[in-house]
Amino acid sequence: MTDPQKPYGSRGGVTYGDVSQAADALFRDRERPTVEKIRAKIGGGSPNTIGPLLDQWWATAAERLEAGPAAFHRLPQGVAHICEALWLQALEEARAHAAREQHSAGRKLATDQQQIELRSHVLTLREGELESRLRDMQRDKASLEEQLKVLTSLLRREQASREAQAQRIADLETQLEVQRRRLSTVITRAVAKHQAVAVRRRPQTQAALKRSAIRKQRVVASRTLRRLKRKTRGKDR
Repeated sequence: MTDPQKPYGSRGGVTYGDVSQAADALFRDRERPTVEKIRAKIGGGSPNTIGPLLDQWWATAAERLEAGPAAFHRLPQGVAHICEALWLQALEEARAHAAREQHSAGRKLATDQQQIELRSHVLTLREGELESRLRDMQRDKASLEEQLKVLTSLLRREQASREAQAQRIADLETQLEVQRRRLSTVITRAVAKHQAVAVRRRPQTQAALKRSAIRKQRVVASRTLRRLKRKTRGKDR
């Protein structure tokens, strides 16, 4: 039963004083203190917290027994035998509990070590993968920069070529305009010269036409005269 004079765990957390008072009360009631009984006595608490504190109480109880053997001998023989049996059993259970705790701690440590090694291996793999990706990205970046340089150079050449071609076209258009003007001047001069020559030759041309017409008239007249003569000779016969 819980002692109403002892407000175990009233300070908001299980302490060594709480465990020690509960264990002493159980021991006085001739009950072996255990984690479950301590928890029932103080009304709660974590076994992981109570267990080490109970082990500490057992160590302190052993010191008290060693410091005061006379008190132990003053106990009745039956009580002394019970206390001795309880003490030996408590020591054995404490050793077993310590062994279990050590074994559990060892397994937990091994599990934690395996998890740490696994995580370290995973992190190493991820680090290697990230480094590989980083190298690939750097290579891609260098390749893209090189391609950009080449494209920029080609673009500049293309622009220079277009500018040169545009200048060449402008020069050709200028030359063509000059040639057109020259040709227009030559044609104008040739037309004017031809007109001048035609004007100078016009009287000679008219005279030649008249002479040609006279010649044609003479030929016609001669042919007509010959026909008349042939007709006249035919009638005379």
